[in-house]
Amino acid sequence: MVGLMEEHVSDEIIPPETATLRKRRRRRRVALVAAAVLLIAGGVWGVVTISSVCGSLGSGVDEVGGECVGVSDGSYVFHPELAAVQQRIETENARVRAESPGYVTVALLDPLLPDADSALPPLQVRNRLEGAYTALRRVNTESVAGDPKPAIQLLLANGGDTDDQWRRVADRLTELSQEPHPLVAVVGLGVSTDRTRRMAEQLSQRGIPMVGAVLTADDLDYEHIPGLIKASPSNRHYVDALRRYVDSANIRSAIMIRDSNSDSGTDLYTQTLEAAFGRQMRDLITFPTQQFTGKSIPSQIADPNLFANVRANICASAASGLQAVLYAGREVDLGAFIESLKNRTCQALPLTILTAGLELGGLLKSKEQELTDARLKIVSAATVDVEGWLRNEEADGTPKNFRGFRQAFEAAGFPKEHLDDGGAIMMHDAVLTAAHAVRIAAPQGSASAPTAADVRAQLLNINTLYTVGGASGTLSFSKSPSGAGTPVGKPVPVLAYPKPPDSTSRQVGPLYRVPN
Repeated sequence: MVGLMEEHVSDEIIPPETATLRKRRRRRRVALVAAAVLLIAGGVWGVVTISSVCGSLGSGVDEVGGECVGVSDGSYVFHPELAAVQQRIETENARVRAESPGYVTVALLDPLLPDADSALPPLQVRNRLEGAYTALRRVNTESVAGDPKPAIQLLLANGGDTDDQWRRVADRLTELSQEPHPLVAVVGLGVSTDRTRRMAEQLSQRGIPMVGAVLTADDLDYEHIPGLIKASPSNRHYVDALRRYVDSANIRSAIMIRDSNSDSGTDLYTQTLEAAFGRQMRDLITFPTQQFTGKSIPSQIADPNLFANVRANICASAASGLQAVLYAGREVDLGAFIESLKNRTCQALPLTILTAGLELGGLLKSKEQELTDARLKIVSAATVDVEGWLRNEEADGTPKNFRGFRQAFEAAGFPKEHLDDGGAIMMHDAVLTAAHAVRIAAPQGSASAPTAADVRAQLLNINTLYTVGGASGTLSFSKSPSGAGTPVGKPVPVLAYPKPPDSTSRQVGPLYRVPN
C-alpha cells in the first residue's frame, strides 16, 4: 500500500511556475487575508453586540425571574436613561485597568431597572449615577480622598426584588471580593426597604463594608448591621430638625397620614418615619391618624392613592383647629396627595404639610403659585438644599466642599438641574466616603492594596484627621450616641415650599446638625 501511494505521488503532474500562476496565488493570499480581517471584525462586532444582551457572555448579568440582575463594568446598559452615564463609567473603568496595576473595586448597588412608579424613578437613578461618576473621576485624579492610589474601578450591580435575584448578586459580590483586584466596598444600596436590609445583612455576614447613599430608616446603620455606614441622617434626626421648626413656628396640633405598606415592614422608610413622628411629635398629634396605600411598593391591600377619605377627615379636623399634617409617605405619592388637597372643601384654612428625608426640589420648585393659591405650605427636613447652595456658595449654611463638587459635576458635562433631587450629591458622597476608607486602609497607596476586611475595619475611623469633605457637608463616623454609622455633624436643612415671603432662602427655623 505504501508503495502504491508513493507511486501515485510520483506520477502527479506539477504545472510549471508562470507569471499568471504567481499573480493568481498572490490574489488568493490577498483574498484570504481580507476574509480573515472581515471575520475578525465581525467577531469583534458580535462580541460587542452580544455583550449588550442580558445573559450573554461578558455582560455580567443574567435574567432571573424576568429581571436582568448581576454586576457589570458599565458595558451592559440596564435602562436607556442610563446609557450615557454608564458609558462614562465604563470608559473610566477601562482607563483604571490599563493604567493602574494596583487598583481595587467598589460596586454601586442600586435599583438599575426603574420605572415611573419606582421609589427611585429613572431620572433619579440617572442623577445618582452621574454623582457616582463625578466622585469616581475625582478620587482617581485628585486628592479629595487622600492619595489617589490605589485607583478605584466602579462596577454597577442590579440586585432585583426577589430572594433568588439578590442572593445571586450577593454571591457574585462575594466572589469579587476574593479576586486579584478585590471588591472592597459596596455603595448606594437603593432605598430603605426590607429587601435592602436583608441584602445588607447578607453582605455584612460576608465581611463586605457598605456605604449607603440615602438610607434614612433608623435601623439601617452600623449599630444594627455591622459594616454599614451611610451618608444620610436617620429619620429620627430629620424629625428632630422638624420639631425645632414646629416649635419656632408655634404649631400646636397635627394629624398624621401614614402609608399602610408600613404594616408589613416592607417599607422601612415609612415605618421608621411614622415611629419617629409618633415619638417626637406625640403631643401635637391630636387627631386620629389616617392612612393610604402607597404605590412605590406593590401591595394587594388596596389601590394606591385613595386620598378622598383622608382629605375629608383632614377638613373635618381643620374645623376643630388642625394646623399641620405629618406625612409619613414617599415622594412618589406626595404629588397625588397635594393634588387631592388642592380640591379640599376647607381650602379657606391654611394647611402645613410636614415631611422628612425627601428631596422635593424637582417636584415642587415649579409649583410655588399653585401651592400659594391652594393655601398649602410644604415643609421638609431635607438632606440637601441644592437651590440655596447654588444661589450662594459662600453662605454660612452652604457646605464648604459643595463648590468643588458642583464644578466637577458641570465639568463632566452634567447639567446642574440634575442636582435638584439630591441624589447626585448623596451618591457622590457615598463613593467619596468609600474611597476615604480605602485610602486610610492602604496607607502606602498602591503598594498596599487593601482587602474588604481592611476597609471595613476603618469605617468608624473616618473622623478627626480623616473626615469626608462631602458635597452635602463634612461627614464623620464613629461609635456615637447618635447611632454608629450615621454622619455626625451632617447638616439637615428644613425647607419650605413656597419660599417664605420676602426671603431669598427656603430654609426655615434653626439649622440642625446630626449631634455627636
